[in-house]
Amino acid sequence: MTPANHLDFHDIQGIVLNAYGHLNHSRFLFLKIADSQAAKRWLASFANQISSAQRRRGEEELPHSQTNLALTLRGMEKLGLPHETLTAFPREFQMGMAAPERARRLGDVGDNAPDKWQFGGPNTPDIDLLLMLYARNEVILDQLTPQVLGTPSASGIDEVLCQNSIRHDENEPFGFRDGISQPAIEGASNRVLPSQSVLKAGEFLLGHVDEYGDLVPTPPVAREADPDRILAADSSQPNRSSFGHNGSFLVFRKLAQDVEGFRNFLDRATRNPDGSNNPDRAKLLSAKMIGRWPSGAPLTLAPEKDDAELGRNKHRNNDFGFAASDLDGFACPVGSHIRRANPRDALAFPSEPKRSLAISNRHRIIRRGRPYREVSPQNGDVVEQGIFFLAINAALLRQFEFVQQSWLNNPKFNGLYDERDPLSSANPGDGMMTIQAKPVRERLHRLPRFVTMRGGAYFFLPSIRALKFLAQIR
Repeated sequence: MTPANHLDFHDIQGIVLNAYGHLNHSRFLFLKIADSQAAKRWLASFANQISSAQRRRGEEELPHSQTNLALTLRGMEKLGLPHETLTAFPREFQMGMAAPERARRLGDVGDNAPDKWQFGGPNTPDIDLLLMLYARNEVILDQLTPQVLGTPSASGIDEVLCQNSIRHDENEPFGFRDGISQPAIEGASNRVLPSQSVLKAGEFLLGHVDEYGDLVPTPPVAREADPDRILAADSSQPNRSSFGHNGSFLVFRKLAQDVEGFRNFLDRATRNPDGSNNPDRAKLLSAKMIGRWPSGAPLTLAPEKDDAELGRNKHRNNDFGFAASDLDGFACPVGSHIRRANPRDALAFPSEPKRSLAISNRHRIIRRGRPYREVSPQNGDVVEQGIFFLAINAALLRQFEFVQQSWLNNPKFNGLYDERDPLSSANPGDGMMTIQAKPVRERLHRLPRFVTMRGGAYFFLPSIRALKFLAQIR
């Protein structure tokens, strides 16, 4: 097997290490396998087109498109992955995101419940594959789709749902700069930003050492099932090949954002005593809820007003901690979105910031989100907008699900009481948030739901070698 501290960029799918920031058009195709043999022939011809994490030489032109593929447990079963391999995947992945136990853990209840989802739920068609296409423009994207997918009769694959995204700028629909504060993977980049957490590869790739110092297990395959030795040998299990090595888990969630409701709430909550609007106070309140200004400037470094230059500067806009200068949340509230999503060095041990940071780093995810906007075919008005939330992690339970349950939706997060994330949690109109201040704190009441779950699923993002193995497995 490849040494645990070495990254084989040719074998890792590109989306793990690359956000494809220069490709603003993307398409997510949710697919169902109708003919397993035809689908394997399609995969065999398509596997070499999958975008890997291979590093680009400095003089090479950036690619005009990128393609990645992920599978559900059901999809891998249809392609013939052995039962012993399927049952070696973590329980939460086998159950799937829409399972009642997982839905409760994630807060997908009420209006967010799986039976109301547009896809991935119990009342929608099964999903076997997720094909992710990225391109410089819509023309290239439209050309790429049939080139990769072919015809249903030839590929043995039917389209369940197609979702498109166009990114016009770096802001998400609520108007805040997105994509800041991503962890780096050890050995993956020579350019690490100030205060950026550099984490062991095992936090995001199976078969590598994680932040606990453990080798992340991978679902095995009997060696006789891999006679051509396409897969790497599993050093921990004699006579087994490692199907999961260099693979990762991909979380996909379509999250609708009530932009108008968010702005109306800010307006109502910040009006002057005479009933007039106070735009400056509304902007400050939105920053307090997020933890950053719209430009991306963090409140911890710019507590009084937005600083666009700071927000644009990737070498400064994430170079901070909470323990030394803002432990009590007077600049960035303890319950703000960015502080819940990544508590950094001010989690459970305020007198031991390094210990707190180490604990926080064991629950990080890599985000690869893209915005979406749905318009009326009659008049072109925006009907709905939001985020396609994509997260990459090696341990769904310890990383994505933990952040969702224990930090974002936890009413007693970090010493708070009866409060959830003010932005992303399913507050049914009675949410609350404390804004720490001197001499008197402020409390927001009757927070409505700003984000609604529309659909999603758990996928496995196999290595390139694992995809080639699936294509020829008997």
